[in-house]
Amino acid sequence: MSCLTTEPLTFTVPITRDVYHQGENFSREQKHPEKARQVYLNTLAVLAVEFYCQCMEVETDLPASDSWNLSPRTLMDLADLVIKDLGKLECRPVLPGEQSCHVPGEVRSDRVGYVVVEINEENNRSTLLGFAESAPAGELKISQLDSLEALIYKFPEPEPVPTVVKLLQWLDGVFEEGWQAAEALLSPRQLSSAFWGKDTRTDSQRRVKQIDLRVDLISHAVFLIVNIKRESEDLVNVRLQVYPTGDDSYLPPELKLLVLADGEVFEDVMARSADKFIQCQFDGNPGDEFSVKVALGEDRVTEKFAI
Repeated sequence: MSCLTTEPLTFTVPITRDVYHQGENFSREQKHPEKARQVYLNTLAVLAVEFYCQCMEVETDLPASDSWNLSPRTLMDLADLVIKDLGKLECRPVLPGEQSCHVPGEVRSDRVGYVVVEINEENNRSTLLGFAESAPAGELKISQLDSLEALIYKFPEPEPVPTVVKLLQWLDGVFEEGWQAAEALLSPRQLSSAFWGKDTRTDSQRRVKQIDLRVDLISHAVFLIVNIKRESEDLVNVRLQVYPTGDDSYLPPELKLLVLADGEVFEDVMARSADKFIQCQFDGNPGDEFSVKVALGEDRVTEKFAI
């Protein structure tokens, strides 16, 4: 398949042999021709919307959709597609020339919206005609559908994938964007209070990054300091510290520093009311990966590292 767009308010994709094959497989499960045709068209509509979501880089869960399970699609007239982190999107088929789309009672609730899909078997094309948030009357007029842009705004924003910071590259003077020398960000008072002091050896390096958090409409900024020291070819010491920024003398109470590896938390440090910094330290091996979370209330920032 390839993404094909036609009119500004529609989206057209080819009905491929595989799509036809899937629709025919599901339709053959049904005993009555009318029900088989219903399931067939519903399947083609779902696959058209699923392909649209792929083009929009929206994650779906087709196997979790009721339309992809035998009992629900046999007992009900449904054409749902599960959108991850959003809910069920109903994909209702119409034939060329139809001016409205019937929405069965069983799918008028528990839906984040409805996409009307024209199935044109003669031209081997499915066209997403538009979107509606609800269908309380059980009928959607094609001419009154919202643009597909209205659906795009409902899609969840993809979470940015954190850059993996490669710590051993720091020893060669290669640093990821945002990581600065400690002397560039920390105050002289903070530098003097840092117990490790200034280290100019080539087998150690430290960098700092500002972390911005927001709780109850109040912004809190802190510095995350990462200090690494190669102890041997197979052993690297990692020391993490969090300091306040600007004129703040103390960290926000209950700010947390967490270190995770293999899905488990193995370091968990929380600031008290008069802490000027918090820290933790551990050893690792080249190739080890871990994540660091700085959290305050419901807000958190994650950094990913590889030794």
